[in-house]
Amino acid sequence: MGLVEGDEMTGERPDPVFVLCMGRSGSTLLRFLLDAHPELACPPETNLPALCGQLAVVWSLIGGMPLSAERGTAPTRVPDEAVGGIRRMADELTGSYLARRGKRLFCDKSLGSARYADLLAQVYPEARFVCLYRHPMDVIRSGLDACPWGLNGYGFDQYIVGSPGNAVLALARYWLDNATLVSEVEREHPGRCHRVRYEDLVEDPEGVMRQAYAFIGVAPAPGVARECFSGERERFGPADHKIWATSQISGDSVGRGESVPAGLIPPPVTAAINELAATLGYLPVDADWGTPGSSADPRVPDTIPAAAGPRGGPAPGSEALRESLRSRIEAAGERVAGPRESRATGKFLLVSRTATGGSETQWVVDIAARTITAESGSDGDREDDDDVTWSVLGTPQAWQAILDGQLNLQAALRHNDVRYCGSGEDGPLVTQARVAMLAGLLGLGSPGQPPATPLDMAGAMAAAVR
Repeated sequence: MGLVEGDEMTGERPDPVFVLCMGRSGSTLLRFLLDAHPELACPPETNLPALCGQLAVVWSLIGGMPLSAERGTAPTRVPDEAVGGIRRMADELTGSYLARRGKRLFCDKSLGSARYADLLAQVYPEARFVCLYRHPMDVIRSGLDACPWGLNGYGFDQYIVGSPGNAVLALARYWLDNATLVSEVEREHPGRCHRVRYEDLVEDPEGVMRQAYAFIGVAPAPGVARECFSGERERFGPADHKIWATSQISGDSVGRGESVPAGLIPPPVTAAINELAATLGYLPVDADWGTPGSSADPRVPDTIPAAAGPRGGPAPGSEALRESLRSRIEAAGERVAGPRESRATGKFLLVSRTATGGSETQWVVDIAARTITAESGSDGDREDDDDVTWSVLGTPQAWQAILDGQLNLQAALRHNDVRYCGSGEDGPLVTQARVAMLAGLLGLGSPGQPPATPLDMAGAMAAAVR
């Protein structure tokens, strides 16, 4: 029997639904989709679970009951009279909100609620938990984008204190701690929990929400993906800043975490992340992360819903990049690098890949032969793979901006919008010389000075490896 049905039969208010989530995981979008249902009210972050936890601590202190070993955390077991008091207070708060909204069932979306799940299960015996996840590297990238001047808010602060010079590590630990808490609630309360992955939600919002509504116990709401942006969703309280300028659900942010340098996360933390991510159906963060030919979708293929659209194919706008390279190689004329320069240069792979959808175009560039050859886009299918010693990967948008002079190649490399992928044994001089050679191929250089030719760059690289 659904929760709303029980409400109609008994006259009692159904127990709330709690979204267990972390920051930058798509929780504001999920709140919009819940709140757009005619029977559900999901306000901005109320911190109601934390309030219940604080009340339980105060009640235990006054009553001389045992406290949790961790300061500020709700006691392991709260006396029945305290549970009743917390319930009455919370019902008064949520009841007035439901009456004002004309809704029947309260949904709470507050960050960090998973640590209070045991208490919430005591206060609300029929409470349900919607457990929201997102791939760790996409959470990291979103966190960096949301805090360009330094990590703050979303619960990030305590993590950057632990690694002040490494925001990637701070966010990796943030994801690991919070995802672990949510997964533990799933394990301890399996009948109360329903899992939602952000990647599935943005790909098929109608289908994912149909399942979520069924779990909650309310009727389907066709068209909710459009309806969620058509009404006023209350702007008070913390929320994703981007959603107020959003009019439709998009999966454009899925896979953007491939640009995050995985090497900034220490191996023990990476191992723990991968162990948990595997249970959630996510690809591991390994040596191939963000390299040519790797999957642009962070989900394990077998876990991607069958309703997902077609993937792969050539990256859009790749022809301009190819033509620029071809014309520069031909401009070198008949001058061909000698044996030493050829060894230093080698063949390299130039890759244009969309951050989402898996569209990728690869070319093998051979300076000595003055050729650029299109490849299939899969490392396993590439011929003479051993001869390709390095690669450079970027999005079609990044490459186009570089060709148009709107984005500096070195700045793009620093921000990982374009990524150099070496063999792991490349020294800094060789790497710098290869990047300089690429700049020459793309016709990039100082005003008033002719760009360096491939032969010039090959000579510099040969000097670097002597």
